[in-house]
Amino acid sequence: MEKKTIIAIVLCIAVWLLWSAVFVEPPKKRAIERGPDGAVLMAEKGEGTGKDATGAEEEAEKKPPAGRADEKLGSIKTEQFEAEWSTRGANLKSFRLNDYTERQEDGIRKKPKPEDLVSTEGEESRPFTIRFRAENTDFKLPRYTDWALVEEAKDRVVFRFTDPENDKIPVITKTYSLAKDKYLLDLEVELQNRSESSITEQIVLDTFAGYEKVQSSGCMGAPRAPRSPVCLVNNELIDVEPTPGTGKTGEPAVLWTGINEQYFLVAAIALGVKRAVCEVEAGNSGRLVASLMYPEEVIPPGGSVVHRYRLFAGPKRIRLLEKARGGVGGDDQTARLEESVDFGWLGVICHPMLWLLKVFFGLVGNYGIAIVFLTVIIKVLLLPLTQKSMKSMGEMAKLKPMMDSLKKKYPDDKQRLNQEMMALYKSHKINPMGGCFPMLLQMPIWIAMYRMLYSAVELYQTQFIPGWIDDLSYRDPYYIMPIVMGVSMFLQQKFSPTSADTQQAKMMLYAMPIFFTFIMLYLPAGLVLYIFVNSILSIGHQLIYNKMAGKTKPGKDVKAKAAPAG
Repeated sequence: MEKKTIIAIVLCIAVWLLWSAVFVEPPKKRAIERGPDGAVLMAEKGEGTGKDATGAEEEAEKKPPAGRADEKLGSIKTEQFEAEWSTRGANLKSFRLNDYTERQEDGIRKKPKPEDLVSTEGEESRPFTIRFRAENTDFKLPRYTDWALVEEAKDRVVFRFTDPENDKIPVITKTYSLAKDKYLLDLEVELQNRSESSITEQIVLDTFAGYEKVQSSGCMGAPRAPRSPVCLVNNELIDVEPTPGTGKTGEPAVLWTGINEQYFLVAAIALGVKRAVCEVEAGNSGRLVASLMYPEEVIPPGGSVVHRYRLFAGPKRIRLLEKARGGVGGDDQTARLEESVDFGWLGVICHPMLWLLKVFFGLVGNYGIAIVFLTVIIKVLLLPLTQKSMKSMGEMAKLKPMMDSLKKKYPDDKQRLNQEMMALYKSHKINPMGGCFPMLLQMPIWIAMYRMLYSAVELYQTQFIPGWIDDLSYRDPYYIMPIVMGVSMFLQQKFSPTSADTQQAKMMLYAMPIFFTFIMLYLPAGLVLYIFVNSILSIGHQLIYNKMAGKTKPGKDVKAKAAPAG
């Protein structure tokens, strides 16, 4: 195959790998199995179905009861966030991050609001709602519950629920309090049996998200990835696609479960239990659900039981996530929240890149400049491979006149043509794949760089050039960077030697830059900046190589000795 044909194939493979690594997740669809009462049936260990936290489908249509008490809010405020809980459900109504704002869409320049990690509106589907598994519980909570706000302090909020008409339902107290580290909260759920007989309960803590609000913005790519329910169980991160009617179950070594997205995580970490079950589901009601179920407990008359959880809601900064502790097996072990940062199968390369990016940021104070420095370092590390590829491509270009001669000599005999071309390569000691293999070896680096820049919250809403690129994780609002990048790729192709025929060379010269410009229009500006800087460095390298190789004009074929006689 000629060089440009090989490059075309390599580029197609690169685009396919890039798309697979970043956008495509393996299908994990599984139908939800329900019993006669509408409850979800439990599955085998490690895999199975989810649980629709709202119960049977007919119950989902019920409206809140009339004549309810007015809603009251309890809150905790820190330098990092402002959290509000509602007396309706005693669950999280809002969690606003002080260091992040809602993304401003095109044409909408409103006053920015703090980023709110609570995306669901219904009170029964807010984060950290509790329920009880019907199969192993002697009572049933109403779908809509009104709690009393019994305490609101600087570092804690306490809610209590009592049903005066049914003493079989225990008095339930939920206490939210600040934990030691940033973005961490502790939750205690106490159940007091006020009946004259023992009762059995099995508690479930739910985390919800409305996936319909964060879907991709079309074929051009999304500024934010869709949310997904996830669970870390038995050293494996399990999740489901945001497709209604899919789910999985895992047990017993559950560390945490939650709702994961591109830059943020809302999660519940198990505490004080030796066994737990997690369930992740894209429910038929149109919501994502991540559940954490504890073993059943028997509460004697007048007795009580306390269930403990550690909650995280915040940005997915790896150092921050590594501080969280808890999970089945011990409260002091690492909860491994950092597993929510999905770098795919190239994480072994992405993590060092991210570390180096943060080092450069610490030196220059600008992530855009840090990306430029990181690109230079990667280019230097790959210099031997690039140099080898250029040398091979240059040698191939020298053979173009002889290859053209062979094509004219054997226009209808492909087999003989290939034999003569291989003999030509052998006589000049040239490996026709010599320019291809170095490029293939560089592909994991390119894909890892893409994945790292796409997933790193460090770039989220990070400014590069004020008034132009105010968010390196979002596309260039004026499309300047992708166009300039396309021009740089055109020049890079222009300066590269060619051994292909004229029509094919022209096609590659124009088609590839146009293609990459098109797909980069809506991708993060940080990634486009990396490719642009890499192209500029490649042009400089190619010019230096051409000068050292004695070329008078870029891409001009050098005469070589005649082809061997056929």
